Amino acid sequence: MNVYDTITLTIYSNDGIINGRTTIQKLIYFNSIKISNVDIQTYTHYFYGPFSSEVAIALEKMVILSYVNEISYSGFYDTYKYQLTEKGKQYAKRLLLEYPQEFKKISDIVIKCKKFCELKPKPLSFAAKAYYILINTDEGRKGKYDLDDVRDVAENFDWSISTEDVKTGVSLLQELNLVQTK
Repeated sequence: MNVYDTITLTIYSNDGIINGRTTIQKLIYFNSIKISNVDIQTYTHYFYGPFSSEVAIALEKMVILSYVNEISYSGFYDTYKYQLTEKGKQYAKRLLLEYPQEFKKISDIVIKCKKFCELKPKPLSFAAKAYYILINTDEGRKGKYDLDDVRDVAENFDWSISTEDVKTGVSLLQELNLVQTK
């Protein structure tokens, strides 16, 4: 599955609407981890956690090509809502026939994240940051980090994350079966 397929099915799995760029980035990140044939280029560390420029560019192209509507809300920070257009919904329906197992996994991830945090970007970001640390450090790959260690290592990535934030993130990772407790 390419990035366009993954974005489309992710948005489709939440009634065709996702609020926020960060939310989409993190859901796609979890999809790329959990679904072996999701082909997304390497994620890099970014302010809100792992970030894919490929996802950002694809989402922008999907808006330009009228597969997705981007609705902007101004406030302290500009926020965005992404909604599949009729053209996007038709594309999603074709993808459902081609990738039924993948869609089931994507839907499961979205449902679990929605139940856990209502798809709010901060808890998704905390989980993505914790996972990124655990898979991108030698100690993390060995399973030797505790919550305070994850918080401390986050500073190496210029991420400010409290122990409570790490607990929230790890709890979501447990819900997604990405980490296990000792």
